[in-house]
Amino acid sequence: MQGATQASVQGLRVAFSPTFGYAKPDKAVAEVVKKAVARLESLGCVVEEVDKVFEKDPVDIWTAEFYAGVGIRLRPFVEKQRDLLDPAVAEVLEAALSQDMKTYYEKVFERYAFREQMRLFFEKYDVLVSPVLPVSSLDVGLNIPKHLTDRNLVSWIYYTYPFNLTGQPAGTVCAGLDSENMPVGLQIVGRAMGEYDVVRLAAAYERSQARGYNHSPIMKKGS
Repeated sequence: MQGATQASVQGLRVAFSPTFGYAKPDKAVAEVVKKAVARLESLGCVVEEVDKVFEKDPVDIWTAEFYAGVGIRLRPFVEKQRDLLDPAVAEVLEAALSQDMKTYYEKVFERYAFREQMRLFFEKYDVLVSPVLPVSSLDVGLNIPKHLTDRNLVSWIYYTYPFNLTGQPAGTVCAGLDSENMPVGLQIVGRAMGEYDVVRLAAAYERSQARGYNHSPIMKKGS
């Protein structure tokens, strides 16, 4: 990774997706991230907005994978020491332990196909950027944002679990602050083995923040 933190990002092909096609970010989060992406353009990146990155939300694949691992690891606690678990975690684990072998292996093969889909996507782009979370913060005592109650403890975090499935490198920088001075994250995802591009873009963005650049967004619309 030597030299990546000082490397130019001129001409770097950046796909920007506010929702991946299924996420529901707060308006404030979307606005802060859009301004951050405009700054990437000012640094010389070639930015294209992409509405739909995946054919569908890969949450079912991720859930099967997560459940398989965490279910096996924490099963003794669910069965014998449930009182040691956070109630929200225990609820997720109960669902994990109900997963049958056939369902799990169906999702394993879907995961292989999903990895290939992402490989093809990154033939056109060097990096993909998005919000990190759909909200900047949660009220005390909440496990899930109030407007995302159709999701569970692990699935409301729309933007990160796809790349736990593919194993692609990803980094996070602070995109800026919302109106309540809460930080909003910008996720930078690279192609497989593409850590260099992730690091050089993150470093370039952080340098630009230090210099206080301020540019209005100019982007072309993609598919």
